[in-house]
Amino acid sequence: MRITSTGDNMKAKLWTIAIVFVALLGARLIWIYVDESPKPQAQAGVMDLSRWNPDNGDVVSLRGEWTFIPGKLIEPKPGEALREDEEAEYLKVPGSWDRAVAPDGTTTAYGYGTYKLKILLPPEIKREYALRLQTIRTSHKLFVDGKLAGQKGEPGTDRDSAKPRVMPYTVKFTPEGNGVELVVAVANFGYGHYGGIFEDIRFGSSEAIERSTQLRLLGNNLMMGFYLISGIYFLFLFLFRRRNKELLYFSLFFWMSLVFWSTHGERLLFWLCPSIGYVWQTRLQLFSSFGVFFSLFLVARSMFPDYDRRWVSRLISAISAITACIAITSDVTFFSKLEIPFMGAELVIFVYSFYVLFFGSLRNESGTTYSLIAAVCILMEGLVQGWHYLGYAPNAAIPPFERIVFIFAMALFIAKRFFSNMEQVEILSKRLLLADRLKNEFLANTSHEIRMPLHGMINLAQLMIDDGAQWEPRQQERLGLMVATGRRLAYLLNDILDLSKLNEGVVVLQPRAVDTRITINGVLEVMRYMTDSGKVNFENRTEPGVPPVLADEQRLMQILFQLLHYAVKSGADGVIAVQAEPAGDGERARIAIVAFCGDDTAVEAGSESELSLEISRKLIEMHGGELLVNEASFSRRIGLSFTLPLSADESPQILTGGLDSGIAETAASLSLSQTEAPVWRSGSPDAPRALIVDEDPVSLRIMANILEQEGLSVTAETDGLRGLKAWESGSDWELVVLDIMLPSMSGYDLCRHIRSKHSFYDLPVIFLTSRNQPADLLVGFNAGANDYVTEPIDASEFRARARTLLRMKQSIRDRLHMEMALFQAQIKPHFLFNTLNTIASLSETDPDRTRELLNDFASYLRGSFDLRNLDKLVPFSKEWTLVQSYLQIEQARFGNRIRVSIELPDYREFKLPPLSIQPIVENALRHGILQRFDGGQLFIGVDKEADGYRIRVRDDGVGFPPGKAEAALSGNSRAGIGLMNVHRRLIGAYGTGLTILSEQGIGTEVSFRIPIVKEGTV
Repeated sequence: MRITSTGDNMKAKLWTIAIVFVALLGARLIWIYVDESPKPQAQAGVMDLSRWNPDNGDVVSLRGEWTFIPGKLIEPKPGEALREDEEAEYLKVPGSWDRAVAPDGTTTAYGYGTYKLKILLPPEIKREYALRLQTIRTSHKLFVDGKLAGQKGEPGTDRDSAKPRVMPYTVKFTPEGNGVELVVAVANFGYGHYGGIFEDIRFGSSEAIERSTQLRLLGNNLMMGFYLISGIYFLFLFLFRRRNKELLYFSLFFWMSLVFWSTHGERLLFWLCPSIGYVWQTRLQLFSSFGVFFSLFLVARSMFPDYDRRWVSRLISAISAITACIAITSDVTFFSKLEIPFMGAELVIFVYSFYVLFFGSLRNESGTTYSLIAAVCILMEGLVQGWHYLGYAPNAAIPPFERIVFIFAMALFIAKRFFSNMEQVEILSKRLLLADRLKNEFLANTSHEIRMPLHGMINLAQLMIDDGAQWEPRQQERLGLMVATGRRLAYLLNDILDLSKLNEGVVVLQPRAVDTRITINGVLEVMRYMTDSGKVNFENRTEPGVPPVLADEQRLMQILFQLLHYAVKSGADGVIAVQAEPAGDGERARIAIVAFCGDDTAVEAGSESELSLEISRKLIEMHGGELLVNEASFSRRIGLSFTLPLSADESPQILTGGLDSGIAETAASLSLSQTEAPVWRSGSPDAPRALIVDEDPVSLRIMANILEQEGLSVTAETDGLRGLKAWESGSDWELVVLDIMLPSMSGYDLCRHIRSKHSFYDLPVIFLTSRNQPADLLVGFNAGANDYVTEPIDASEFRARARTLLRMKQSIRDRLHMEMALFQAQIKPHFLFNTLNTIASLSETDPDRTRELLNDFASYLRGSFDLRNLDKLVPFSKEWTLVQSYLQIEQARFGNRIRVSIELPDYREFKLPPLSIQPIVENALRHGILQRFDGGQLFIGVDKEADGYRIRVRDDGVGFPPGKAEAALSGNSRAGIGLMNVHRRLIGAYGTGLTILSEQGIGTEVSFRIPIVKEGTV
């Protein structure tokens, strides 16, 4: 491994290694070997403590040669000394009996036997003594002077009779004489490696043993608490910064150390949970031991990935996985035999972790001195543990000096690296802020520069599409794709500009009380137009009565547009539902958008949709809300929701600043009126009428004043449904002004109702909107609007637009009058000449018939040139009189060639446009029946329907040639303007015109419908 560092830095680190290693080694040697008095040892089954003073508080480890009788479980009787046995031998304690219990000289950990030790006590000192037993594998009984003093598990002569249990405990007793005999009957059929007394049995006065045990428990608890707190601390650090995996692995190291410490030594976990059996006790010990080494390996690899070898890491991971599988699936008697291979695997992991940590620390990086100290510490930890395991360390109570120093060194290294990264982050953040500002300026300038040529390209492509006769279908498809892509790019440019403004903090909100239900309705109207797809259907599921939110209305609409756009781009199919409802805290409203993707659509969104989400999130946060995105791939569900604060006002807020006192007082009075405000009118009752529907009383008064100055009588409403009732209650409206966002019914729907009865030139409609985006304008025009005014309204602009529409209507009305005069002039001279000749001829033969025909002719002329024909509607009786007069004249001229049948209802008091039936009858006679030599049958019928009348004129004449009927209605026919004039006037009055059913050689039927609307109904 090539190490790149300066010479001075390398020397300093090497000196650090040497100093730390010598310091730790010296501290460990002093702790283990330096003592003022030599420790007694048992010899030939006897430990001589006759010169030992128990008052000093010393605790003696009963080490040395114990008498061991293999293959026998001896239980002595009270007061009797254990007899000598010829099979007895001396066995070193603590230590393994693997060679002693084997009957044929082999090695095995399974077996049973009896340990005996005679302790000689100081004379003439009678006191209470105690024994502390730690690890005896795997069941035993303890006898003191022949009395049963303690037991763990149940020793037996085979695996079935033996019940393993290993737990430390303390035994207190008072010997009768100057000595005491200890007998321990031990059986091991539960652990496959190293049986017998495996750890020191400590002896001393009861006070000394109690004090020693408490100190060990205190140290154990302190270490466990330290591991617990450190594990939690580094886990939370990782949760705050998930990219730093070493924090997670270091936390795992502490958790594994905690489990290891609680399952070894005093085994506090098993004391707290006595239900844990011996098998799982052993498994937990193996897991925690291996887990400590594996987590150490993960820490080293994550901190210095450049020094990691992939094949070694894979090998270690495989070994760890195999070990875990063996421990879980196999019996303890099997995997305990593999203790040596497991220790070898742990040694490999330990050595590799030390290698990565050591050589990684030698590189020239800030803080690596601490990691170098940590590497030396784990090296010392491994040496000490191996030293103790091999039996060279005489004291079992080994404090974890090295591990504590290792933990602090690693913590310092991680902290040093963290703060160094923070300094780098601060430097980079300043650079990033500068670069971001320059980027925003570049994007804003570039977007402005691109906008003009882009819209030029879109418009040129659209013009080419509109001139579609020149292009083949494939070319039209490509042009359509060009327009769609251009518009998409235009929307993206707008989003980029919005995001730049949001990042710069130049967006200023104008919050007020906003009705979410009305706002959602308006947005969905535009989205239905923008999507232009049968795959998606938008629904507003907001219940009436949802409290208003405190928000900027225009920005709220932008948020909804962006989120709905995201849902559509993410593959939503079917219904996209939007619902607003109060949140549970009573202080906020929750607006949710729910959609589902089709079976063949993946739930994913591109960068454009992510940009929509980012803009929405920033705007929502500016309102004090929060955006939640919940996309479930398994259910193909798209869930978007956000919260907004509820408004303290129950009605939309009225801003009166900057208005004159009269308008402000009016606005205040209207805001304090009842929820369902009554209709108010202004202006002269005889003046032309205008209808204004807007929920803002201030705007109502301003627009009313403007229209009054134009000579109009104004009727104002603040509700869409009430506006519809007001419109239907009258028929002489000159102008309608509608706000898009209205309670009960949106301005779009109200305009569609108007257009079902009135054409664009018959009743102009102006829309009020706070958004002037192309999509919003196009939706309004498709709904039937003539013009748009952006809110807040400008008085001069509103006056000019209203005046233009009124003048347009007057101009169209004058043109219709001229058409009527022209239509009246269509009475051809030869018709007058023929009629007069007919009257003259009849005067000589039938004077009575002549008088009737003169009356009919006079009635026809009077009806044709009546000034009331310039009115919009006339009674049916007047129109029918004209028709009858005309038929009488024609029947007098042509006799039996004209046969007439009539069906009229009993009640026919309704009105219709003047000269609407007679031209149809005349057309049926002249161009249908009279074209045949023998004439034909003419039928005139009036049918009563549920909400009106249908008038039919049918003949059995020659019929229209193909295409001639459409030409007659469009005005492209040279036969005259009769049918065209009637058709256009019916459309202007009712929205529908003539219907012609004709078959050449068979006849023609012309019909139209006169709707009858009851007063005050909707």
